[in-house]
Amino acid sequence: QALTLSLPLSDAALRLRQWQRALGDTPAERLEEIAARFLLPGGYVRQSAVMAVAQAALDGRQVVRPPDVRAATRALNRQLLDNLADRIETNGRWGDLVVNEHTGRRLRELERRCLFREQLLEHLGPAFGGANRGVRALFSGGSGTGKTLAARILAAELGMDLYRVDLASVINKYIGETEKNLHRVLSRAEELDVILLLDEGDSLLGNRTEVKSSNDRYANLETNYLLQRLEHYQGIVIVTSNAAQNIDNAFQRRMDVVVNFTPPLADERQAIWQLHLPAGHAVAGDDLGHVSARCALTGGQIRNAALSATLLALGDGAPVGDRHLIEAVQAEYRKAGAACPLEDTMRTNGTGATFDAFRRHLRG
Repeated sequence: QALTLSLPLSDAALRLRQWQRALGDTPAERLEEIAARFLLPGGYVRQSAVMAVAQAALDGRQVVRPPDVRAATRALNRQLLDNLADRIETNGRWGDLVVNEHTGRRLRELERRCLFREQLLEHLGPAFGGANRGVRALFSGGSGTGKTLAARILAAELGMDLYRVDLASVINKYIGETEKNLHRVLSRAEELDVILLLDEGDSLLGNRTEVKSSNDRYANLETNYLLQRLEHYQGIVIVTSNAAQNIDNAFQRRMDVVVNFTPPLADERQAIWQLHLPAGHAVAGDDLGHVSARCALTGGQIRNAALSATLLALGDGAPVGDRHLIEAVQAEYRKAGAACPLEDTMRTNGTGATFDAFRRHLRG
């Protein structure tokens, strides 16, 4: 006869005992906080404890602190996940992200959902018997509207690592290989409790097609596998899409939070410019406001333009000024194959547009 044992995931109380056993006689500060914060299985707790003790010793301490555990888990993540996904640096605060009020509320809701994902299960009614501690979010919106930046800030606010997987890159023409690739990365990210960013989700989350050939059938199998796997996923996963209308409704129903990112309005564009232009720039506030009103760039395009303007200013040995700003904005429009609203200001006399021409164009 066969005996099957199903072991549930460790809760905070069990993880606390695992940390106490793994650390042994080594004292630790705020161990309950560590146990609640790092949702790791017992095996990874033991590995992290050894590295955390070593990290504290390198700092000349005998007491393990939460930053030591953070460094230990980060090293563990790099050992076990870097060959499956790309790690993204996490930094910034919500104040660094300029979005409309509705999008901001949804992002804060997502943050709360992540913070209390384990405690939430203890307060649900009996009808939620099949709920798990996983959090699934969909970020939809055009390129350059802040989806990846929002994921980076969310990870920074939660103190978690962020790993990105391009779904288009895991698709394999051989039968069953796509599912194997997905299983490897999803399982490892789930065990290590990192935030997983599934980029370009349209490639696998698109609407399932009518089966007319074997290719259609296998494509639908891949979509069905990802659908089921995400439904039972125990970690935090964010799926990005440039065209949410093309995503299968079954996926959207299973998302805990859906955040729509829209192109910024004029006042939002001005705030993005201010965040990206260097301190001490020589562009007047009124002039920057007019550029923001006339040039409907996305946040990503503004970032690129601010970088280009700063580079031009460095070449001139001067602060970023109006001419640098105009040239950089024009370059972004040329990249997009569109006409720049500031085109008439570029009346060059060998050195570029003059400040007077710039002001006449904006205000005339």
